[in-house]
Amino acid sequence: MSKMIIGLAPMDGYTDCAFRQIVKEIFLKYGEQDKYELFLRTEFMNADGYIINPLGVLKHLMTTSEHTPVIAQIFGGNEDMLVKCFEDIQQKYFNNWKLKIKNWKSIFSWIELNMGCPARNVMSTWWWSALLKDKTSTLKLIKTLSWILKVPFSIKTRTGLYEEDKKLQMEFLVEASKYVSMITIHGRTVKQWYTWNADWEFIYEFKKKADNKCKIIGNGAMKDYEDIKQVQWNLDWIMIGQSAIGNPRIFTPYTPTRQELKKTILKHLDLMLIYESYFQQQKEHFDWTFIMPSSTLWTKSIVQSFNRSTIIIPEFRKHLFQYVKGIPWSKEFKQEVSTISEYEPLVEKIQKFFSE
Repeated sequence: MSKMIIGLAPMDGYTDCAFRQIVKEIFLKYGEQDKYELFLRTEFMNADGYIINPLGVLKHLMTTSEHTPVIAQIFGGNEDMLVKCFEDIQQKYFNNWKLKIKNWKSIFSWIELNMGCPARNVMSTWWWSALLKDKTSTLKLIKTLSWILKVPFSIKTRTGLYEEDKKLQMEFLVEASKYVSMITIHGRTVKQWYTWNADWEFIYEFKKKADNKCKIIGNGAMKDYEDIKQVQWNLDWIMIGQSAIGNPRIFTPYTPTRQELKKTILKHLDLMLIYESYFQQQKEHFDWTFIMPSSTLWTKSIVQSFNRSTIIIPEFRKHLFQYVKGIPWSKEFKQEVSTISEYEPLVEKIQKFFSE
């Protein structure tokens, strides 16, 4: 029996190198690898930004050899920019001679167009879920991208704009499945945002109607590891997003002790520091791939000169607050660390909180 595929959903501002590595390491240590295989996705990267000012957005695609297999997430609404972006990523990240020198065939396993975010500011600029408003034009874009790409191409979307749009969305997805290698469906409409129950019946029904060559992934409202076991495995994959924030063990039956949780938190913070330091150094001798051989080659001593304050700490706090959610006295702890902007004082507070 082949393994089931489980995946970490792309989340802007969350699924960076550090978080992906934490998830992967916990899965490799505690996951049921005889049953499941784990795939990771990058954060969203803006296609327009990639073409106009790549150094402003390439951090979203930065990865490491430890993360494979990983899928690159791209978003945008300008067809010309998307085509240029996808073509360029194909050239630089798949079968590039520079990669062969590093013994890499390709950095990414897939290139994915993300059209599943319901944010209003995104919808108003014709990006992500806004692509669903004009399904005819979007299908034309998907066909164009499928024709120019020689590597696996996929899309991530929702069940529709709103309840009444689901029928048209089903028809659109069935047609789109003829041109892509994989489709991920978040089981809510754009209007539902992240509330209400996910419509898994829509996803199961779509799997029956989709092209046989297209893999179908279900996503939405999965809260713990037990939910994975409840999925009807006529699907090819399942994917978990928000429930993994502060809970990177969600892809395993593992329940950490208080001290193990502390260790994970501190490692997460250090990894964010390591990857930020690496990115800043690589910018000085610009390499499009931003591929880090292994985080284990970097130690704290290597990054001592890096400014460990305003860049890292605010970004890490949103993870930290989720890690300690529900733990006694976590509210008071959050208040204490909310104004800390330097590395050492934050580590001291974390150590103290978990020793009490």
